[in-house]
Amino acid sequence: MPNLLLRIVLALALTVAMGESAFAQAEMGKKTRAVAHRFAANNSLFVLYHEVGHLLIDQLKLPVLGREEDAADNMATWTLLNEDTPESHQALADAAYGWRLSGIAYGANLDDSDYYAAHSLDRQRAFQIVCLMVGSDDRAFRSIATEYAIDRDRQDTCFWDYELVNRSMSSVLSTHVARKARPAEVRITYHDVSGRLRDAANAFRQSGVFERVASEVERRYPLRRRVEFNAKRCGEANAFYDPDTVEIIFCYELMEDFIGLAAKDMASKGGLYLGPGDGGRISQ
Repeated sequence: MPNLLLRIVLALALTVAMGESAFAQAEMGKKTRAVAHRFAANNSLFVLYHEVGHLLIDQLKLPVLGREEDAADNMATWTLLNEDTPESHQALADAAYGWRLSGIAYGANLDDSDYYAAHSLDRQRAFQIVCLMVGSDDRAFRSIATEYAIDRDRQDTCFWDYELVNRSMSSVLSTHVARKARPAEVRITYHDVSGRLRDAANAFRQSGVFERVASEVERRYPLRRRVEFNAKRCGEANAFYDPDTVEIIFCYELMEDFIGLAAKDMASKGGLYLGPGDGGRISQ
């Protein structure tokens, strides 16, 4: 009888332990999903501000000295730095780390076409974001720049990079903003999607980044033509601005790609850490 009682007690203890373990795993799964969705939303936010850069260059006829893609990246970074909130800081940290992960995932076999492409290399884009961050505020962002192994001399000269971007952006936009006669109009459309993209599409819509960027455009910029924001299946992980239709298109595949990069990175580390914005060494 004592042995039977002992076996019952042990069985109950094992059941409770297994239940707690399953609960802990489920909670970790929820946390991992939440972090991956935050990371994907922040990367999507940066991409959308990048496309808004193209929109403004086109519709306001802004001057660009250099490559337009680099200018659009700088405009996106500048916009988020000027928001100057913990959320915008995290968005920039996630965006930089997103380009870092993308460079690792897709940049193993570079050829000449990557070097003469309109965009800088993904890892260069990551470093440029971090340089402008530390250039704007070395106290706030010195630790992130150090995590990216940017040496102290370059961190110090990043101040001049940011000052140039800040002066240029303030100058070219001030005239247009001062002449603003009526609010810009932005129409948002989420196209239905089924199959494997449904979760990514739902996560993108729930993030609210489309509405956030649309509100910024409506509030700040005098655009004569209505701007269309369309989220849809594209057949590729991409986002782009179409000057013919004055349309910013965000592909659900890109949201899916960002979620996948985050999940893979966290799985490789066995935890929820996702780059310097969460405190720790970046992937090499």
